[in-house]
Amino acid sequence: MLPQMTVQELQTEPRSLNDRIADHVGSVLASPAFVSSKRCQQLLSYLVTESIEGRSEEITERTIAYAVFGKGQRFEPSEDSLVRVKAHEVRRRLAEYYRDNPDAELRIELPLGGYVPMFRTKAPSEPIPVVNNLPVVPLAPQPKITRRRAFWWMGGAAIAAAAIPAARYTFSRHASTPLDRLWEPVADAKTPLIISIPILTTQTPNGSINDRVGIGVAAAISTAADFLNAHGLPYRLRFGPALTFAQLKEQPSLLLGGFTSNWGMWATNGLRYTLVPGANWADSYIADSQSGKQWRAENLKSDGYATADYAIVARLFHPGSGQIMFVAAGITTFGTEGAASVLFHPRTFANVVKDAPPNWESKNFQAVVKVSILGTTPSVPEVVAEHFW
Repeated sequence: MLPQMTVQELQTEPRSLNDRIADHVGSVLASPAFVSSKRCQQLLSYLVTESIEGRSEEITERTIAYAVFGKGQRFEPSEDSLVRVKAHEVRRRLAEYYRDNPDAELRIELPLGGYVPMFRTKAPSEPIPVVNNLPVVPLAPQPKITRRRAFWWMGGAAIAAAAIPAARYTFSRHASTPLDRLWEPVADAKTPLIISIPILTTQTPNGSINDRVGIGVAAAISTAADFLNAHGLPYRLRFGPALTFAQLKEQPSLLLGGFTSNWGMWATNGLRYTLVPGANWADSYIADSQSGKQWRAENLKSDGYATADYAIVARLFHPGSGQIMFVAAGITTFGTEGAASVLFHPRTFANVVKDAPPNWESKNFQAVVKVSILGTTPSVPEVVAEHFW
């Protein structure tokens, strides 16, 4: 376990290493783990800046909603999960960054259930200075800016957030990465992508129905929205039964959810990798119809928590609908989140197609991925099986 330093200890340390800390935060924000999500960059920048400048006690879900996401005075955390979902995503992206950079001397952590970051160093003998020229949201290496300007930028996050849609990228017709090539047909379709969101219903004692969306699906929607917005790809959300087959025949779609999604089950039925429901949740699994191999969530409890999960990721030119379908279907909600991340992160998707056949862009594919789960945060997906046809 790396030694932990409090904000107060950071503030009393020598300031001679400010550039080192600023460079580290800048590297995190400009890394592949964060560069695809401007909102996650904004959130991490705000949390670090507020903590280091001694305002950690002022960090709450409500203040984050105001300062970072431009929410108004009517924002109610009980009704809007945006901050919680984005914090969840920041934790996952930090885990991805440090997995890819295991020798980083400084680590930033966002504890579960809170929004005040902690800082850890490899060697306690090395002092950590006050961060007073924190770079904010660089998409490429940029000159450092002063603390006052950094904090002003974050304080004006509502203005910055409002300006983001105007800065959307035009999707490249000269796609340079496998992920770009994956999404080119959707851009060419010139119709909005439908995102199908399964609804979890529970019967309450008074007979009413409460509708819920799984935490992994909510995080997947956030990841998808960041990617699609950044690439200028329009999309529409459809909840539960609001999505019809007629709509699937007219537009490309992203089907989220495993056993909770009727459309996800329908789309993968009869394919090589399929979702097989059991008598109860623990008996459900993913099966390989050719080899007979089965994948099951590990240490799955009745409340839905597990230590690891498996999921199906697919891109299909579906003969039934005549449209492109993407599928992210986990055994649990955390597997669904991990599967969806494959479709929106360049490095993760590159692992799916590294051994793909020629012209894979015009083929159907399925992959089975594994994610380890710490609390409510899945790890970077590991590809354990794949099939192109």
